Amino acid sequence: MSFRIFLKEKKRSALRDFPIKEFSLEKKPSYRNEIILNHIFSSTDHKKTYGKNMIIGGTNGFLGSILLSAKAAIKTGSRYFIICSNKLHTETVSIFQNELITLEYNKDVLENLNDYRVVIIGPGLSNDSWSESIFFNLANLVSENIISTKLIVDAGFLHFLSRQPFSYDNWVLTPHEGEASMLLNTSPKWIKDNRTEAACLIQEKYSGTVVLKGQNTIIFDGSEIFICSHGGHHMGVAGMGDALSGAISSIVHLTGNNKSTDAVLFAVGLHSLAADIIKSKKGLIGVLPSDVIEKMSELVNTFYYDI
Repeated sequence: MSFRIFLKEKKRSALRDFPIKEFSLEKKPSYRNEIILNHIFSSTDHKKTYGKNMIIGGTNGFLGSILLSAKAAIKTGSRYFIICSNKLHTETVSIFQNELITLEYNKDVLENLNDYRVVIIGPGLSNDSWSESIFFNLANLVSENIISTKLIVDAGFLHFLSRQPFSYDNWVLTPHEGEASMLLNTSPKWIKDNRTEAACLIQEKYSGTVVLKGQNTIIFDGSEIFICSHGGHHMGVAGMGDALSGAISSIVHLTGNNKSTDAVLFAVGLHSLAADIIKSKKGLIGVLPSDVIEKMSELVNTFYYDI
């Protein structure tokens, strides 16, 4: 069984000699190529067949961020998901989503990250000492080559990363234009006017795969540039990026790290198309991340087909 991503070749950038492809989850006449993202379920599968996923984040006042990300993950395929946060949040998560497992954060959690297939880090992190300690502890582990797990990085972690840059090959960075401007120490206007170049520069500086969110989200993995045909400014709502990080984590988790760029494309397309469908039915105003999560759950089953 598989997911399909349809591609259309575009003119190469004048600044970068990388292939540029626009992608869609909907078949259109001009999209003549496709990516097949395979995954095989088995009758013997259980909740840990595909490993464990986790999110680390959620300082006080930001429980919603980690909940949106976690809900997006379990609604789009993750079968065993852990929220790692502070004591207050780990004691209240089950009120909102019984299926989520909780773990109170301590340094040992980071030292055991390789026990997890995919880890989201950043949603709900703020400019406080608790969040800062998470950043520096992880940075030290990366510098010592202790961890190798796939990381999906967003929000507060990107703020710290812009101040203390380091690179890691096995992460997906998901900045919006404001966060991208901090990562490159430039203005949001420059990012907006030079989105493709910005995505390339972020990837060169920090490695991994970059998802530059915004109108026509751009994905760059160091070898190819992809532009999402779905989405728009109706997605500019607090929490939308949290939902995306959850979707990326679950699709990467299900399909395996060897196809992680393809999985990122599908997750970005799924997230944006879900928002487009909601907009088409209810209008531009009030396209909420929680509604997008429910629509993604519906679509991911619609797009999953027998090969």
